[in-house]
Amino acid sequence: MKKLLFLCTTALLLSACAQKEQKDNKEQEPQEQNEVKVPMGVPVAPMQQITVPEKGGNDMNVTSNPNGTVLKLEEGKPLDFSQLNGKPTMHDQLIAKIDTIRSRAEQLEDAECMYFYGYCCENGLGVKQDAKQAFEWYTKAAKKAFPAAYNALGNLYRSGSGVKADATQAFGWYMKGANANDAQAMLNVGNCYFYGMGTEKDEKEAVRWWKDAADAGNAYAQSQMGDCYYFGIGVTKDLAKAIEYYKPAADQNISSAQYRLGLLYYNGEGVEQDQAYAKLLMQKARDGGEKEAQTFLEKNF
Repeated sequence: MKKLLFLCTTALLLSACAQKEQKDNKEQEPQEQNEVKVPMGVPVAPMQQITVPEKGGNDMNVTSNPNGTVLKLEEGKPLDFSQLNGKPTMHDQLIAKIDTIRSRAEQLEDAECMYFYGYCCENGLGVKQDAKQAFEWYTKAAKKAFPAAYNALGNLYRSGSGVKADATQAFGWYMKGANANDAQAMLNVGNCYFYGMGTEKDEKEAVRWWKDAADAGNAYAQSQMGDCYYFGIGVTKDLAKAIEYYKPAADQNISSAQYRLGLLYYNGEGVEQDQAYAKLLMQKARDGGEKEAQTFLEKNF
């Protein structure tokens, strides 16, 4: 239950859909006030705890399904708006607008709504869950150069949902999204390079793309870069730099970042020791589902 994040960009997207609808119908109904903004898409989180596979050993992040061999990456969860002043959740918001989204996607060929309708089909929000339909709508949005759709298609090719799993295709779509400045796609390009999925394994390229995603504000990528500096993966180990990346990720409720940052504050490594703050971070990480944080609290507080 990694609440979060994610997703600033989408706030703009569904809001834009709503604004177009309001513009079309402004003489028929008043403009909505204080509309809940919805974050975008289905992020694929990076490896929360990086493990470098041993040479010749089995990589637990790789598995197979009937559609082919795929890379298992933890699926990020959408930000839950239910705790923000009682406003509806992201999914509730999408379900409530499903008729408008479908209408604009079908009749106006609105790229944003094509993407959102694909998302609803993929997740069964207001419509029957159908990965093949999701693939079709994401493809239509991608043809209109909608960046988030590139990343969504990469996810489907990576996981073998609605289409035969194809690592090369997944990497290609992620790269298109990354080149269109989609931060989530940048993150996934880094993941592909790290594991050699659909491309040559290249740790330095992985870190480069993770950094680009982190600098673009992606909370998972910020946590990922923190891990890189924490463990010295692809970069020289540097706890001060790790903290620099963990802090914004922790502020956005990435539980693994809260846990690692808590360890550093507890021990006074790379930062002035503050065990009271460490306890608070550990509690947040525990509440976010980080089991190691619960164990740490039981042993140390």
